[in-house]
Amino acid sequence: MNPDTRLRLELRDPAARRPTQAHHGDACFDLYAPRKVEVPAGTTVAVDTGLAIELEEGWEAQIRGRSGLARQGILVHPGTIDFQYRLNLWVLIHNLSEATYAIQAGDRIAQMKISRVWQVEIVEAPVRPTARGGLGSSGR
Repeated sequence: MNPDTRLRLELRDPAARRPTQAHHGDACFDLYAPRKVEVPAGTTVAVDTGLAIELEEGWEAQIRGRSGLARQGILVHPGTIDFQYRLNLWVLIHNLSEATYAIQAGDRIAQMKISRVWQVEIVEAPVRPTARGGLGSSGR
């Protein structure tokens, strides 16, 4: 997408809300729940946003969590939406807390980032070593 490209959006539920950016230049768009949903403690629930998008080839949408929810033990499973996907956007929400979490209609439940997809060729060859170690290699 160039600066003049638009993301096609279809509101498929009368209660669905258009994604928004809180501030000009934000990296992500907020996604909203069109209906009340309860997420029992220790479970994962799929929440339908009631909207669909149409990306151009060479672009993807990434679904990400919100730090305000994570602080409460409510995590969003990350997801990728490829350009061919035209069904409703769903958000997988996991409740790590010990109480049922109630999502209200209109609540912000996730973020959506639109990113370029780079096509690369994978070549089998020996990998050159560096000074970095393994997992946790920074020593912290």
